[in-house]
Amino acid sequence: MVTPTQKELLSRHPVARAADVDEAHAAVTRTFLPHRLDVLERDVRLNMKLNAVRVGAVTVGYLRYGGAVRLVTVEASNYHVNVPLVGSMEQRCGSFDPVFTRPDRAAVFMPDHPADLRWQAHCAQLCLMIDRSELELELERQLGRPLGKPVHFATAMDLRTPAAQSWLAMLELVERETGRPGGLAHYPLVAARLQSLLIAGLLLAQPHNYSDLLLASAHPAPPRTVRRAVELIEEDPGRPWSSATLAHEVAASVRALQVGFQRSYGLPPMTYLREVRLNRVHDELTAATPDTVTITAVAARWGFLHPGRFATAYRRKFGRLPSDTLRG
Repeated sequence: MVTPTQKELLSRHPVARAADVDEAHAAVTRTFLPHRLDVLERDVRLNMKLNAVRVGAVTVGYLRYGGAVRLVTVEASNYHVNVPLVGSMEQRCGSFDPVFTRPDRAAVFMPDHPADLRWQAHCAQLCLMIDRSELELELERQLGRPLGKPVHFATAMDLRTPAAQSWLAMLELVERETGRPGGLAHYPLVAARLQSLLIAGLLLAQPHNYSDLLLASAHPAPPRTVRRAVELIEEDPGRPWSSATLAHEVAASVRALQVGFQRSYGLPPMTYLREVRLNRVHDELTAATPDTVTITAVAARWGFLHPGRFATAYRRKFGRLPSDTLRG
């Protein structure tokens, strides 16, 4: 597990070494997000080190400054988690109460809020940046339905809980495997799996406004009920299905159907539906010519109303953009 240590992590992925404030500022801006960097001690030269690696939609970085500094960021676009390895810091997300972090307490930052970090000279931490859309998509997969409002985490994360310890073990796995030359973590399919583990682990380990729904237990629907739901989806994937309407058709509760799908197919019913719809879009684009259809119209016909999310899901499934398929 990640524990208090002076060891430099992610050393096989160096990004920057800097004594100059401007160089340190530029490196962290490129890797994470724009910010203001102030050195809090006069006549102190930094000994900044930044190592970072991308695992799918998750950036994991090791950062230390070697001097007391303050960072004030712009409003974030993504979720961030700072896991102290050595020392303590005061970290604040927007107008939320400050979090005084140490090796047993991390800080979580939400999109649409700036961050204010007061970094002591001897501090080092792992900094995670998680793509907002991927986190929301992972939660939708777990819940089996679209989100009605943004995900808001508690800003202080207790790293001593069993769930948090398991999540830290995943971080250790990422650190180890991404540093292994030629290791499996360098293959896209494995990187996608590691990404999913990190995001799903955070969603389970850290309280948020969907935690009660996510952790609710239910007896799984029997296999014959799940098979009937699959038949309905395959027969009419263009129907405006939801978990609730599908569950009603097969006389099961929403959670029972979700758990049954997860057990039988390894994914929620709405994710299964999306995969079927993506296949139908792909078939239609493959058979069409650019002067007869538009991608937007085809996608909308199969229930994809958000072009950006549709393109991301399509590329993830087929390894190419919808426009590449249409051009054939």
